[in-house]
Amino acid sequence: MMINQKKVPGPRLTSQYTICPGCDLLLEKVQPTSTHTPVCPRCSHRLQKQRPDAVQRTLVLSLTGLLLYLPANFAPLLSINILGKTTSSSLLQSTLSMFNQGEYLVGILVVLTGLLCPLMTLSLLFGVSMGLFLGWKKKWMRIFLHWYHHLNEWAMTDIYLIAVFITIIKMNHTAAIEYNLGFFCFIGLVAATVAAQSALDQSQFWALLDRNRNHKQPQIAADTTAQTGREADLLLCQSCHKIIRSSPSRQQEKINCPRCGEILHLSPQKKLDRSWALIVTALLLTLPANLLPIMSVSSLGSMSKSTLIDGIILFFQGGSYGIGLIILTASILVPLFKIIGMTLILLSVHNQWTTWLRHKALMFRFIQFVGRWSMLDIFVIALLCSLVRFGSLSSVDTAPATLYFSAVVLCTMFAALSFDPRLLWDGEKSKQTS
Repeated sequence: MMINQKKVPGPRLTSQYTICPGCDLLLEKVQPTSTHTPVCPRCSHRLQKQRPDAVQRTLVLSLTGLLLYLPANFAPLLSINILGKTTSSSLLQSTLSMFNQGEYLVGILVVLTGLLCPLMTLSLLFGVSMGLFLGWKKKWMRIFLHWYHHLNEWAMTDIYLIAVFITIIKMNHTAAIEYNLGFFCFIGLVAATVAAQSALDQSQFWALLDRNRNHKQPQIAADTTAQTGREADLLLCQSCHKIIRSSPSRQQEKINCPRCGEILHLSPQKKLDRSWALIVTALLLTLPANLLPIMSVSSLGSMSKSTLIDGIILFFQGGSYGIGLIILTASILVPLFKIIGMTLILLSVHNQWTTWLRHKALMFRFIQFVGRWSMLDIFVIALLCSLVRFGSLSSVDTAPATLYFSAVVLCTMFAALSFDPRLLWDGEKSKQTS
């Protein structure tokens, strides 16, 4: 449901209007319904989606995820039998396997994304939803909701589950696989986590926190001719979507959101240099990540090393075309798409290109969405290193490309997180005024 842009009529901006977080456009506030979702007419950014019974559903689902967390991570996940020898591993052991390989930086990344961040996001959701359900007025509830906004991107249990399925398919032709308690609990954990994240209505949660705090939203007067938040000297907090007054004399400073504490950059142009540096670094690391071996397999005394491309070709040769396409997309195409797409977006901002702005905005949101899926190969390697430990019979170890590939994933994700998509539309504004 597209909503109309109108001139700001008076001082009741915060109650009657909102600011698009994707392009900074001032828009009339529309209450979403169960069948309609407000969408920005300029950049097609979804402004808000109504989620009924958000507090109760988030509370139940997050609690379910927390109850499944311990058996999903500590109980045996899979058992593999090759020629009478059996090995089994829990998800925790697989997550820690990178440390056993001497890949400490990669190990920290896997532990954070596969173990700690999922636990923290579920705990934060449970704490906030329980507090709202009981009507509490605690300061930590606002801190929890703010931190959830930043940690949600790094909780990758859904990607880890796909990695488990790929590992099963990869080993199915060479070993007998037994599914243990941890496997089924992990499926339940992923389902509960995804459902809890989908049930959360952050706008409703922040409104309830303000109500519980007896916090009355101030009405901010704005220029009646303003079309964007910047023209009206207003800032939108990207974390809690609170509208804040900014002074033109403070354009080079940073301010903190009074509701969630997020640091707001009054001059987002400065963050472009960081995005450029990260994208260039990711481009340079792409070559060793794809050309060097990423995994070494020892079988009956002979050792073979394979690159990312070798592993994909092996799946195609074995007839697993679907899995091969998934790994090709996640490991090769997605990183290249992120690098090329972010480079195009950054060049558009630098040169103030005003064509295809909506398409570029959609491409940036897609880059944000698919960025985390490049971790798929790292999770598969972690699982194989933990499960395939049969001594001289067969074993799997990491190779140098593992570190480079992890660095590419991190650089592209941080480049997207550092970029402010509202900069795309500044060139259009400058051309209209010239």
